[in-house]
Amino acid sequence: MKIDYKWTVSKEGYSPILISFLVCWIGTAFFGISIISILLLVTFLLIIHFFRDPDRIIPNTEGFISPGDGKVVSVDIVDEQEFTKSKMKRICIFLSVFDCHIARAPIASNVQETKYYPGEFYFANSSKCIENERLYLHLRTLSNKPESVVMILFAGFIARRIVPFISKGSELALGERIGIIKFGSRIDIYVPESYSTDLQAGDSVVAGETVIFNKDNEK
Repeated sequence: MKIDYKWTVSKEGYSPILISFLVCWIGTAFFGISIISILLLVTFLLIIHFFRDPDRIIPNTEGFISPGDGKVVSVDIVDEQEFTKSKMKRICIFLSVFDCHIARAPIASNVQETKYYPGEFYFANSSKCIENERLYLHLRTLSNKPESVVMILFAGFIARRIVPFISKGSELALGERIGIIKFGSRIDIYVPESYSTDLQAGDSVVAGETVIFNKDNEK
């Protein structure tokens, strides 16, 4: 988890933060300084921390940057079935409840298509999370030779809502905020096989800063 010293609160957090504050205030009024009121205060502070929205230093790269904060779950080559119907390189990133949950554009691109599927709410770090609520994004790079990129945002066991900030036709800058997944979640990114990565399962990545895929001639 990256420690962000300068951040604001995402507007998506206003309602849960207000509700948490009111519950904390009422709890303290009823129970005074007690274990219950302390737990309510800790919960209130954690919710503020969860909805933080930090600025990030976007690197100058022709590759792909991480769309989310968290740890790499896997790096592999798979058949992408939703849009491209082809083999692509994939990195899966798990976001714990302590990570920032603002998702960012991994590359300058245009949103070609989005697909939303309701689903279950398994733990985001389990193999069953592919059945969870999820949002598919088909991106097309803005380079001289446009390429397809696919992202999947998965809700987790606690998370019950994926909130996109973009839609079909949106033009995205590198590192631009594209949505938030409320509480624990996972993000998968699929890129062409012509890109390479040095990342392995267990590595930590930072949204908008960590370069996760490079063109072979950029390494």
